[in-house]
Amino acid sequence: MTDLERQVSQVWSAEVRRLVDESVRCYNAGAIRASITATWTAVIADIIEKIIELADGGDADAATFRAAVDGARVHGITPAGVQAMQKIEDKLLGDAEQFELTDSIGSRELNRIREDRNLCVHPSLRHLGETYDPRPEVARAHLAVALSTVLVHPPTQGRKALEDFTAYVSSPYFAASEGHIQSTFFDRLRTATRGNVLKVAAKHALCEVPPPAGTPVTPQVLADRMAETIKAFARRDRDLVRRTLQGVYPRFQVLGTEIQLRAIVRLGDQDFLWDMIEPTLAAHLDASFAAVTLPAEYEPLSAETAALLALVRDSTTRSRLPSLERRYAGLGRRHRIDVAGARPDPYFLPSVVEQMTGVESWRGAEQVCELMVLPHAPILTVDALQAVLEAWWSSHDCRTAVRMPSLAVELFTATAHLGTARYPIWKQFLQEVRQRVEAGDSPTYRYNGIEQALSQNDQ
Repeated sequence: MTDLERQVSQVWSAEVRRLVDESVRCYNAGAIRASITATWTAVIADIIEKIIELADGGDADAATFRAAVDGARVHGITPAGVQAMQKIEDKLLGDAEQFELTDSIGSRELNRIREDRNLCVHPSLRHLGETYDPRPEVARAHLAVALSTVLVHPPTQGRKALEDFTAYVSSPYFAASEGHIQSTFFDRLRTATRGNVLKVAAKHALCEVPPPAGTPVTPQVLADRMAETIKAFARRDRDLVRRTLQGVYPRFQVLGTEIQLRAIVRLGDQDFLWDMIEPTLAAHLDASFAAVTLPAEYEPLSAETAALLALVRDSTTRSRLPSLERRYAGLGRRHRIDVAGARPDPYFLPSVVEQMTGVESWRGAEQVCELMVLPHAPILTVDALQAVLEAWWSSHDCRTAVRMPSLAVELFTATAHLGTARYPIWKQFLQEVRQRVEAGDSPTYRYNGIEQALSQNDQ
């Protein structure tokens, strides 16, 4: 599918899409004047339909426009009706600007389509009565401008788009669905509105600005969610995200260290964040991080501290915060489990295997499996799974901890991404643990759940 075809498929209104399809067919057939005429017809229909949609949503000014359109339609195809509709169309581009369906530059580009349309349908306008004969590139350019300026965008005003975006991210039902976020709040918004949405997201994610009155989430939760939307937007236009964050940087630079460190946790694994941060601020953050107090080794890390230490997984963050790697290297067993479990990543896979190998108690085995192995299950490789299960069957504490048989079934299910390649490893695991039952382990630990799971997948 070409870019033009993709845009045509995104035209928000089925009726307008039919008119755009007509323009495309004319263009493909070489009927260039007809194509330009159909494009302008689609623009008129699109703007009128959108303003009426705004009126249906309660916009008072749009309701006045709708009344004028209804009045013209009452007369039908009569001189009075035609004149009334011509008056509406004469100021239609100005109305589109007023209702924030386009801006002054977009209006100027659309006006060029109208001027060329007039030349196409009124050949007498040209000197000596020559027929206007536009090049095919002109028709295609007009079609592209119409699509990108108005046709693919829903009838949402700029300020309404911002309100809808904030309401969505603040909702108790928010889900960080990347495709939905991109489609709803980026792909179909005009460039200026995209920038405004990104500014709102950046201010919340970096600075934890107070949410609107009545927002059902805390500033920190809203900031976390906004960071997820920024990551989704970055996959569409990383440069735009980078420029937007740089615009917020002066405000971020003077905030308290606690807020700054939380922002690093949210976006520290993104290159555009470190592109923004100056060396002096990075040095300050590194010193602040080095001073963070950790609890006793046997006590769990707080979720915030674990997430901060988990930034060690990112090479850029390690280079900008040198104390990060040193602090991680000095962590004890329990704290390493907390860090790896906070942000599962391939970087922690060697530590996952190491912790399983070094289990020293039943409770420790369950803890490592539940807090470290299972969170990493979706990204385990065949070799890593082999190493984990070898450590499992080799350790008496792992094999015979009460919850380990059920956790094994959970791990089997969670490693489905490895497909049939995991079956020989699990069959070997089952054979090894049952040999140890024969050698003295309790029959309770025959891992019958794994046998059932393997048999179901063999069917």
